[in-house]
Amino acid sequence: MSNLAVELRDDANCGEDYSDENALVVQAYNGLVSYSTLYQAGCLKDNHGNYCFANAITNTTSPSDPYPYFLPLGFALPGGSTPTCSSCLQQTMNIFAGAASNLSQPVSSDYNNAAIQIDEVCGPTFVNSTVKAVQGTQPSNSAAIQLDRVPVTTLLLAFATGLLAIWG
Repeated sequence: MSNLAVELRDDANCGEDYSDENALVVQAYNGLVSYSTLYQAGCLKDNHGNYCFANAITNTTSPSDPYPYFLPLGFALPGGSTPTCSSCLQQTMNIFAGAASNLSQPVSSDYNNAAIQIDEVCGPTFVNSTVKAVQGTQPSNSAAIQLDRVPVTTLLLAFATGLLAIWG
């Protein structure tokens, strides 16, 4: 997916829109570079064998449970959010902490604030709230697979299909 992120930023595709911070293009880029992190989190299971993400999005008693899953895409945890303090949340945030240590990942901008907010609800050491982000490897054009001007809609469809395959 990193290769697709590079192609998205290429001037032959959406480079100008990316430079202009077009929201749709930036979100598509964030989704592509965050794919691995979201994949790892999406595959976590609770002690009963249920997928943690499925639990989060179907928990009607705690509407804040899905919010942490938006962190890798560069979205902050909404103020006042109180996700359920569970092993699923702990494991998910551990995966996100690993990604947040890399400045090239969108989660690096909001992870610590979200972790502090979660620790206020779940206890002071529930998740790591002191991740130090360092410059990481960004996708580069030299490592890219040439996709000959793949339309953004194709990229978005591929990403959505991947998510469906994981959580289907």
